[in-house]
Amino acid sequence: MESTMAQSKSGWEGRVTARIRAATPEQAWSLLKGFCSLHRWVPSVRTCHKLEGVEGEPGCVRYCGGPLNRSDPTQPTGWSKERLLAVDPAGRSYTYEIVETNKGFGRYRATFAVAPDPGCAAEGGCCLMWSFAADPVKGWTQQEFVAYLEKLAQGVAERVEAEIGLGVASADE
Repeated sequence: MESTMAQSKSGWEGRVTARIRAATPEQAWSLLKGFCSLHRWVPSVRTCHKLEGVEGEPGCVRYCGGPLNRSDPTQPTGWSKERLLAVDPAGRSYTYEIVETNKGFGRYRATFAVAPDPGCAAEGGCCLMWSFAADPVKGWTQQEFVAYLEKLAQGVAERVEAEIGLGVASADE
């Protein structure tokens, strides 16, 4: 697991990564490329479905909901509507933004990608990368937010490896 973060005049920026051993980037991307299937891979997302547009095409809007809402603990569900901005099948990535939420976000834009991992190339491994640029998020410090994304990325890696039938390994190994 690796993370980077920076504070700029325009807000927070960061990136987290999680390693998947013995899964090629193509194998992982074939599972993760569905913009409206986030609930299959992120443990804290209980529902994710298309609201408008065409799945996998820029302009598609998804609804994601789950039990976490640090900005307003009185709300039983944290939810967001997210618009797909770009898809790069060859680069195995997509970029999206939050357009509406009750989770304390203002501006939030992220790119989710799957890339070869030189650290486990012999096993055919790959790396999940989640980068973001956002306004500070209500109820979070930047460090807490990045730690939360690290946990999400690791959860995605574990679920992908379980789907492929392998055990997940930490990026620190």
